[in-house]
Amino acid sequence: MFRIFLILSFSMLVLACSQQTGEQHLEKAQGYAAEKDHPAAVIELKSALQKSPQLAAARFELGRIYVQQQQFQQAEKELNRAMEYGYPEEEVIPLLSKAYQKTGADVALSKLKNQYAGLSEEKAAEVGFYKLESLVRLQRTDDARALIEQIRNYDTDSPYKALALTYSYLLDEEKERAMLQLKDVISNHPYQPDALTLLGRLHISEGNREGAIEAYQQYYAANPDDHQVSFMLARLLTDAGRTEEAEPILDKLLTVSDTNPLLNQLKGLSRANDGDHEEALKYTEKALMNKGTDPGLRLAAGYSAFQLGDFSTAVQHLSHVASDLPANHPGLRLLAASQIQLGLTDEAGETLKRLEQLSDQEAQLFSAAGFEMLKEGNIKGAEEMVARSQGLSESATDLTRLGVLQLSLNDVKGILNLEQALEQEPEQDTTRATLATAYLVTEQYDKAMQLAQEWKEQGDVQGFLLAGTILRRQGEDQQARAEFEQAEQMAPEDPKVRLALIDLALAENETEQATASLKQLLDEHPTQIPALSRYFDLMHRSKESEKGIALIRKALSEKPDNIQLKVLLAHAYLLTQQPQESIKLLSQEEAAKDLPVKYWDILGQSYLRSNKIKEATDHYDTWLEYHPHNLKAVMGKLFLLDIQNQFQQGLELAKDVMSRYPDDVRLLSVYTHFLLMTGDFEEGRKRFDTLPAKVKASSLGKGLHGRLLAGEDKCAEAMPNIQAAYEDKPNHRHLSLAVFCLNKLDRREDSYQLLSEHVDRMPQDQASLMMLAEREIPRDMKQAAARYKQVLELNSTNYLALNNIAYLQMKLGNLDDARDKALLALEQRPEDPAVLDTVAQVMKARNNLSEAEKYLARAAENNQTTDEIYLNYVEVLFERGRTELARRKLNQRDYKQDSAIKRAESLKQQYQ
Repeated sequence: MFRIFLILSFSMLVLACSQQTGEQHLEKAQGYAAEKDHPAAVIELKSALQKSPQLAAARFELGRIYVQQQQFQQAEKELNRAMEYGYPEEEVIPLLSKAYQKTGADVALSKLKNQYAGLSEEKAAEVGFYKLESLVRLQRTDDARALIEQIRNYDTDSPYKALALTYSYLLDEEKERAMLQLKDVISNHPYQPDALTLLGRLHISEGNREGAIEAYQQYYAANPDDHQVSFMLARLLTDAGRTEEAEPILDKLLTVSDTNPLLNQLKGLSRANDGDHEEALKYTEKALMNKGTDPGLRLAAGYSAFQLGDFSTAVQHLSHVASDLPANHPGLRLLAASQIQLGLTDEAGETLKRLEQLSDQEAQLFSAAGFEMLKEGNIKGAEEMVARSQGLSESATDLTRLGVLQLSLNDVKGILNLEQALEQEPEQDTTRATLATAYLVTEQYDKAMQLAQEWKEQGDVQGFLLAGTILRRQGEDQQARAEFEQAEQMAPEDPKVRLALIDLALAENETEQATASLKQLLDEHPTQIPALSRYFDLMHRSKESEKGIALIRKALSEKPDNIQLKVLLAHAYLLTQQPQESIKLLSQEEAAKDLPVKYWDILGQSYLRSNKIKEATDHYDTWLEYHPHNLKAVMGKLFLLDIQNQFQQGLELAKDVMSRYPDDVRLLSVYTHFLLMTGDFEEGRKRFDTLPAKVKASSLGKGLHGRLLAGEDKCAEAMPNIQAAYEDKPNHRHLSLAVFCLNKLDRREDSYQLLSEHVDRMPQDQASLMMLAEREIPRDMKQAAARYKQVLELNSTNYLALNNIAYLQMKLGNLDDARDKALLALEQRPEDPAVLDTVAQVMKARNNLSEAEKYLARAAENNQTTDEIYLNYVEVLFERGRTELARRKLNQRDYKQDSAIKRAESLKQQYQ
């Protein structure tokens, strides 16, 4: 019973609270405010506004408290609403002007009047000063000078009057007089906040950091809760190396906003300056996590991570700023050292290329970096590594490495380095094998045979294999067989020897024998990758691909972690039109830098062939992150950017790659394409003219030429090329270009006919359906609506189609359907001004002006709202009789278009 009584009592208490009026809540809030209990006051004021949303006094009181709490954006809203609901302007304006000043709302501040009935001249000077600052920032000099003269005539001793005179000197560029005037104000009003902040800003503009610190310290002593100035002071102190003074301020600010990136950045720099690298890294990474971008922050984080032995984190941070560091900057050596620790030789090579003072210790790194660049397709970079590493070391190992790299770049001088290395250390098998390959590639068969003979004399089976290979190259198959058979006698189980005999049989078209031998080899060595690859190729050519796939799958079951086998199987799936199987197999691997290039290529192709655009984009981005110079990765990324109409990004990437490979015709064609798609027809013409005639005559070349001529306003010349490109690939891009040119040639019916025929032939082409629907709006609204319905059948969430069909149905008088479609569009894009406007127009057509106002009010708050939609909002306010608010909103906006300016003037006259 007692428990029931308690519940009833509590319910009665809640009921009693809920029965309080807005005025009662306001009265309680004022009591809390008088006691400086602002949180309790805010709760009561919000309760008051829930009961009485138009209670102006509550709005004003809430705005006043927000100003005190430095929540200036919230203060703006509440104070504006207080005025809208009739609160005396002379009380609101001083607080509102301060809120505007703090939030940087210069346009709104510049439109405030500084003279109201009941506003004292002292307050008018304060409001006028804030307005003056906004006019100066907006560079409205004449208005600023006029306002200064107005403030000068006020009968008041307010410091704001003297501060206004300071600006008269600043506008006349008399900074010394302005500084004297400002210091005079401060001597009379030592802690005047706006005078001190202005003094601080002037010192900063003059490069006087110590003067700025002194001014802000004086301000901070009187206003320790002003977070904005506190932050400025902490930053200046940190920049000056006075971190012991800065840190107490930072610690206080961090209690207010512990995730603020700039605060964490300053705290991290302070800790690094004090040698506390663990804490420095913690704060700097926290800053970066919250979108900090300062290069100094990256350097500090990288340095601290390196000092802690966390090389991965050091590379992560230092690589972000490496490109902006000058040559020989210590940060580059720090980065290179970290990359070496992690085995990131290609990145280390890129870093070391910028260092000018080198020693023989860098020889190995340069060679390794060169190999990695070569694998990435970065020929130019690899050649630079060769040039930088020559002469650094004369050791056999380094000469071998350099020689191999040179040969990989088709530089036959590498043979000389290999011969020198072999002379120094004749027992080096790697050098000998590489030199043998070099002789074969350069067709120096006499030297190769001499090397083979030396191997034979040492009883090495490699000598017989080399001799057999040389004889095969010279067309002496029988003698080659004898060498391979001799090798077989020496090492009958060696798979390389058996493969050599199999390759010889295939060269002599003895396919059955080669197949049988391969099968036997795989029975004994089921995971031998070269044999599996040859067997699949044979089966694929004989239309029995599944047999080859089955053996690879079996091998993988024995070695499930072997990435080379996975790649081989995935490639087989791709060749047999099974990209989904390739994806299933390779996507299980965690992306890593050391994965083979073929893994990246096959998985990327598989995503593209499966039309998995998002997955493909993520894949190519990761590939380029790990291997930024790989041309296949670059081409895949460029293709994705193109199909997603991200032409500017495509142009930037193509330009960057072109700078590294200026002679690559494929890249030149792609670069030209992106130039044309971004509208740079002048540069596009220069690039197109350098393309080979064969490329120009191709379908690709004709498409480029057609777009170029169209961009040069030569549509008549362009049409044959555009038509040829469209016939080869009847896609939306070629279609839209043809429609554009036909319209330019006043052949609108032909363009409409082409568009209609295309849609009839390709009814799944949503973009073309949308284009046709738009063309049909002025011709036949019902037919246009039917086209948009087709689009929605393909994609029910196409918000543009929903929005446009809603508009059409409204015009056709189908208001219920118009409302339903407009609301569906709104679900997709709840903050899109155009969608909100359509919903509002439908509501207006249904005579529901209050709902129309609600949606247009949301649209008007969006920065992307057009003048037309904004004026639709103003017009609805006038129509609803909310004249004062409508006038205020009408005057708050600067209109850009002539039609909007005329419409605004018309509304002013209509509702005078």
